[in-house]
Amino acid sequence: MIVPTAGLPTILPALIGFILPIASLKIKSRHFYALTTFLISVAVLLMTGYNLALIMGTPGTVLTYAFGGWPPPLGIAYTIDFINAVLGFLTATLFTLVSAYLFWYFGRIESGYEWMSTLTLLLLSGVLGCLYTGDIFNFFVMLEVLCISSYALVAFFRRRKWAVEASMAYAFIGALATTLFFFGVVVLYGSFGTVNIADLVVKVHGVPTQAQYLSGWSGSCESFEWCYGNAFVSSALAVALMLWALNFEAGIFPNNYWIPSAYTEAPTPASALFAGIVDKVGSYGVVRVFFTLFTGFGSTLMFTFGNLPFRDVVLIVLGLLGLATGYIGAFLMIAQRDVKRLLSYSTISHIGIIFTALAAGLSRYDIHVISLSVAGILLHMVTHALGESLLFLGLGTLATVKGSRDLNDLTGLGRRYPVLSASIVLGFLSLLGVVPLAGFFSKYLLFMSLIEANLTLHAVSIVLISGISAIGYFRVIYTLWIKQASGSNGLSGKEVTLPSIILPLMALMLLGLGLTLVYGNVLNTYVEYVRNAVSLEGVLNYVKAVEEASKILGG
Repeated sequence: MIVPTAGLPTILPALIGFILPIASLKIKSRHFYALTTFLISVAVLLMTGYNLALIMGTPGTVLTYAFGGWPPPLGIAYTIDFINAVLGFLTATLFTLVSAYLFWYFGRIESGYEWMSTLTLLLLSGVLGCLYTGDIFNFFVMLEVLCISSYALVAFFRRRKWAVEASMAYAFIGALATTLFFFGVVVLYGSFGTVNIADLVVKVHGVPTQAQYLSGWSGSCESFEWCYGNAFVSSALAVALMLWALNFEAGIFPNNYWIPSAYTEAPTPASALFAGIVDKVGSYGVVRVFFTLFTGFGSTLMFTFGNLPFRDVVLIVLGLLGLATGYIGAFLMIAQRDVKRLLSYSTISHIGIIFTALAAGLSRYDIHVISLSVAGILLHMVTHALGESLLFLGLGTLATVKGSRDLNDLTGLGRRYPVLSASIVLGFLSLLGVVPLAGFFSKYLLFMSLIEANLTLHAVSIVLISGISAIGYFRVIYTLWIKQASGSNGLSGKEVTLPSIILPLMALMLLGLGLTLVYGNVLNTYVEYVRNAVSLEGVLNYVKAVEEASKILGG
């Protein structure tokens, strides 16, 4: 199904984002920039919601949009299935909430409103471009848009030397990571003659299709003799290069040392977006690579490597790196006094949990186990994004009004700002996995997928990592609500009205999603939707949707 809403959500924010600095020559009002950012985010929210509604209406539906009317694979095609439709809607939701928060936040900074709005909109465009694109080279381009916006946001307070240092470290390694990703794209194009994901799926699986693609494949490729060079070696090399970049963006050990400084020094709205959705782009890229592009259904990554398919070896390694990342994040979080740095390590820990479940996606497991794994990964992306963003906004607000990020300086503020702090508590409980908040169900799916895959150590580790994280979480809750301050907090007149509306709304989202999963009997339906996306039939539907667009546009 060809729909313009598959492409417009990435164009609109970028267009307005480039206009805002020009408007700043005449318009100085901070309310104008906050309102513009908010309205564009709402427009994108409506479009991404429409995309998700179309896909939810008919299971297996895949949406496409070809930029400039050029038929794929010659032109850039955006392709949306259930997985990126959910993440696209999540992205727009978080950006809308953070944009509303800007009305309050802009009143606490002296200048730079137009630049923060511009960078926020470009970040929105970059994230949605990575999620929606059906072209691996365009993924690289939008990843660059995302990264450059992120570097600038980290350095927004350029008079703070630590902010500049964090941005430089992020940018230096980020530039190396995206360069390696580009080299991976070059290897794929040099070997297969295409960068369109659907076209690559056809070629790396040797699957005959309804339409002959324009990149030269004739349908006879059992031995991959048409490929320039060795198809198996080139596939492995391309994946190795791209994974380095994706693991960096996700924040997986050992490529995650930049996260604490970057997330801590960035403005609070940017930190919420980084922890909520930007790091999910790397996780999404890994899911797309191994469950759409190089599946376990006979792709070129299924050659034997140490008595196992190479694809499975990579997933096993990613699962082990996820375990290491989860434990490292949880243990280091305990020792932090800076609340934003504490939340940064919390983010690292949860990304580790997400990657741990990749080990249940091996080709030897049946489609039920694989579907549970991807369903758990996707749902935990959603629940972690809402919960961690809530916490960054909440604790960031308290740190702003107090003028300090030191946890000890926030003593007793839970009683001073009860609505705000109660929302923070619910955010922590959701991340911890307490019923009936949504975080419990995402961890439940991750746990069950690993149990059914007989990966007991991995499954138990999710529980242990959560238990270790609880020490850090409850330390914050104790400080806010129970610990007695030694003197006056000096916060009279510090209003937090707007954050006290936004944060409870986010907490209600977590509670409402959890209650829906409990009483709505939709968990099995949700897993079925994921199954429709990651099964062989789902992958072929992805290909057929692009083929239909190619035939329609190509005449």
